[in-house]
Amino acid sequence: MLNILKIPLQKIRKNSEQDLAKAAIRGDSDAFSELIKIHKASLYKIAYSYVKDEQKALDILQETVYKGLINIEKLKEAKYFKTWITKILINTSIDYSKKEEKIVYIEETILSEDHKNISIEDKLDLYDAIDMLSDNYKMVIILKYFNDMTDEQIAKNMDIPINTVKSHLRRAKEKIKQILKDGDL
Repeated sequence: MLNILKIPLQKIRKNSEQDLAKAAIRGDSDAFSELIKIHKASLYKIAYSYVKDEQKALDILQETVYKGLINIEKLKEAKYFKTWITKILINTSIDYSKKEEKIVYIEETILSEDHKNISIEDKLDLYDAIDMLSDNYKMVIILKYFNDMTDEQIAKNMDIPINTVKSHLRRAKEKIKQILKDGDL
């Protein structure tokens, strides 16, 4: 009985994300399902930020889950499951947006509280300016400011060096300022 009490709490927890990912890599579809349930809200939010439509975001999420399930054995390290599935989702979202040839608008409700006092026209101008960015710049802006990811998380998701993330962010902000200043909208 005393030995049981000495086991750290983390070891008692059977279905940690990493254990689930390892099981999923070995072919356990139930473990994969559990992982998707854990991350579905975050994945949906990213998909929605690309297409601004509930049904399309759900379609993207469904396609991402399908692609993930088929390719789960390609995941090298279980601890990177969320990064891996997010990368699949982002690529699926970009492909879907290109296929639909629609403009990507940033969801108004995910702006931080200090942006609530900005007029609707100014927000729309900002969204339009973000839409005018190249895909790489747009992606870092969305991940950083609308999904609250750190530079390190963005680098992992986009599979680029962290300094590239920082330069993309700096250049994207400069480009947005220039677009808004020049009134290119």
